Amino acid sequence: MDLGNDFVCTRIGLFSNATLTVFKFLAGVLGHSQAMLADSIHSLSDGFATVITYIAIKWAKKPGDEKHPYGHGNIEVIASWMVAVILLLTGGFLAYSAVHSIIHKHYARPSGIALFAAIVSILLKEVLYRYTIYVGRSLNSPALKANAYDHRSDAFSSVGSFIGIGGAMLGWKFLDPVAGIVISFFVVKMGVDIVVENNRIIMDAMPSEDVIDGIKNFIEKFPGIKGQSDMRIHPVGREYIIDVSVFVDRSLTVAEGHRIATSLKETVTKNHEMVRDMIIHVEPY
Repeated sequence: MDLGNDFVCTRIGLFSNATLTVFKFLAGVLGHSQAMLADSIHSLSDGFATVITYIAIKWAKKPGDEKHPYGHGNIEVIASWMVAVILLLTGGFLAYSAVHSIIHKHYARPSGIALFAAIVSILLKEVLYRYTIYVGRSLNSPALKANAYDHRSDAFSSVGSFIGIGGAMLGWKFLDPVAGIVISFFVVKMGVDIVVENNRIIMDAMPSEDVIDGIKNFIEKFPGIKGQSDMRIHPVGREYIIDVSVFVDRSLTVAEGHRIATSLKETVTKNHEMVRDMIIHVEPY
């Protein structure tokens, strides 16, 4: 996939969030809906998260330097954590606001524009989620995947808004702030999920078995390689650095063994776009 797609995806998300935030805020004010106002605040936080993602992706593509020999890819992990913090704070605020309304019985009967805004938000945010998670998974981008989950949490919150607003319009006015509490739960859960996923990168967790097996099979079938062992895969943002020992015929010279290892490294990094670098130890078979 064209790596430029991450910028395109983020720009689309940023424009959509800005438009949706204004629309939902006006719908909440004009439609007298606390759930929709809470939903608009969530969309605003979603917009901040998208800005953070955009900046992180730009910085992550900077090449390595003297202080960062492995590059700047892990800034995507930092950005993902920032998105998670925004979601957790937003969820806490929404819960507090909804509980305050229930305690003090600040109920109002929403109008149709608030319900319409909820429907538009559900459809748009689900489309944004599916598009962003596709690009994020294709590029193995932690920041884009975190942003996708943020879109999904906004879609969930709009579902809660729809139920609360619809119930309040039918006469159960307490459902509007109750929907705010439901919304806050999903928002917080998304934040926790992002933290858990990105902790795997921080802890240098190995990728999936499919990725590992694919790289192992590629190495073992490479001309001149008799086998491999002690493979370790270090994640750096969306990319990997592989440390592996390979076995070659013991009768080869050092120069010949080095040539095979160099060729292997060039071929793997060319055919596996997620592999940034390889550290290869040549051993006698």
